[in-house]
Amino acid sequence: MAQKQRNEGDGPIDPMLTPDLIEDSSPESLGVKWLQAMGADSSLPSICQGSGFKEALILRHLKVDRVEPGLVLFTLTVKPPITNRYHTLHGGAVATVAGIVAMAAVKTISGDKTYSLSEMSISYVSAARINVELEIEAKVLRFGKSIAVSSIDIRNKKTKQITFQGRATFYHMPTSSL
Repeated sequence: MAQKQRNEGDGPIDPMLTPDLIEDSSPESLGVKWLQAMGADSSLPSICQGSGFKEALILRHLKVDRVEPGLVLFTLTVKPPITNRYHTLHGGAVATVAGIVAMAAVKTISGDKTYSLSEMSISYVSAARINVELEIEAKVLRFGKSIAVSSIDIRNKKTKQITFQGRATFYHMPTSSL
């Protein structure tokens, strides 16, 4: 059963459409096929569904090179478990790495204070292919009573070219005095 041709202004796509009810050449069909090719219909293995899986996966690939107050340097070699279907470092992995290293830089100054990520931005400048070594530098730009800001530079270790660049803002969560 084919859907009628969609016109501009028809409103949103019906979320109840199933792949067998969508015309093969329609934009909806192409979108569904792309999602299926990306694995949207497959369920994750149970090992991937636990809390902290993503961070543990990333941490296995990070190597600490240097730690100073307000500065941390890491190396990450891009390996298949953290790449996308194009064999480059997955954008979600980049964001996870950025969050981890930015917090690590803040922790070199804050000690046992509790912080939560309140804002992060990342510029995806260049792709990082499998087996490329990346050097990651996170430094604290501002450390105040309630806010800490870190910058993150991720470079190709061989060429020194920036691949990803980011900034993260953390909010200090004071302990309740109740």
